[in-house]
Amino acid sequence: MLPKAERHKSLHRSLFNVGISGITLTNSGNLIEPQWVEITQHEISIANLPPAFEGFSIVQLTDLHHSSIVTLDYLQACFQQVVDLQPDLVVMTGDYINYQEKYAQPVAQAIGETIVEAGIPTYAVLGNHDHWNSDWNDDWNDDSDASAFPLRNRWKGDGVEVINALTAGGIKVLMNESVLLQRGGDRLWLLGCGDLFAGNFDLECALGSLPSTDEPRFLLMHNPQPIESIAHHGFDLVLSGHTHGGQISLPFVPPKVGNKYLAGLFYVGASRLYVCRGLGVTGVPIRFMTTPEIACFRLVRSSAVRSTTTNFPVQRNSRSAYYKRLERYTRLETASSKGWSVGVFSSNRSPL
Repeated sequence: MLPKAERHKSLHRSLFNVGISGITLTNSGNLIEPQWVEITQHEISIANLPPAFEGFSIVQLTDLHHSSIVTLDYLQACFQQVVDLQPDLVVMTGDYINYQEKYAQPVAQAIGETIVEAGIPTYAVLGNHDHWNSDWNDDWNDDSDASAFPLRNRWKGDGVEVINALTAGGIKVLMNESVLLQRGGDRLWLLGCGDLFAGNFDLECALGSLPSTDEPRFLLMHNPQPIESIAHHGFDLVLSGHTHGGQISLPFVPPKVGNKYLAGLFYVGASRLYVCRGLGVTGVPIRFMTTPEIACFRLVRSSAVRSTTTNFPVQRNSRSAYYKRLERYTRLETASSKGWSVGVFSSNRSPL
């Protein structure tokens, strides 16, 4: 007889496989939920926000995973939704392609021809899939072969193709560096770090160019995993992706993604983290109970002093709360595409 832990693992895997099989049979192979994009609206209260940045709006895009499954038509429809929101700034937190570099130029060009040409400043960091080495195949997805493909070997590419494509599209790629955003004489800082799995994450390098100041600081990093080790820096907002919100959520089955920061807002130490569910998929081409997301943030001024204490992380938008919200969304628009149709929902968040 298998040990108790192994029996539980086997049961979870069986339930997962049965659930996926049922979904696939019921829907004749059609995708579930990737065709519905939720536009989430958040107010971010910041201590000592400069007056010129009151009401400043930021849109986050992440995990596009452009491929034959996540089509350009679908992504272009999402980009147009971003333009329609008229944000002051767009930030993107990685994984623009799935595995093949040939998809980098088309998706970057589409971003450039919609968001950038609309006059919206756009900044980006890379994700692990942007470093994908095409010499590797998908065998590592099989649990039985995982040991043959160590994590450090899965992301051996240098990401140059993606960087060049994004840059050509008018998008500024941040590689462990910071930029100063100015408005009406007021200032805030935007930092961007390289990908953790690619071995390029270096926050100290990004912080090196920052003066000692109490001006607001925002950090872009693809993977939320480092948050506990960097929270003491007191970032007003850290934006991440990578998790897809788990991508598939089945009752009584734990998510396949081994990350406790799956989706939503977290307070970790002196920093605040938001993990966006992203737009694309990888692995199984299905989303279930984890709709794609375009995250919108509006900055508001708070008289509170920035905290420097270290507290246990608190998640404000839990999965259970996400389930309860599903019936409260308002459908705004549906646009057809060759791959996914884009149905857009809007849900408002109270001040955080």
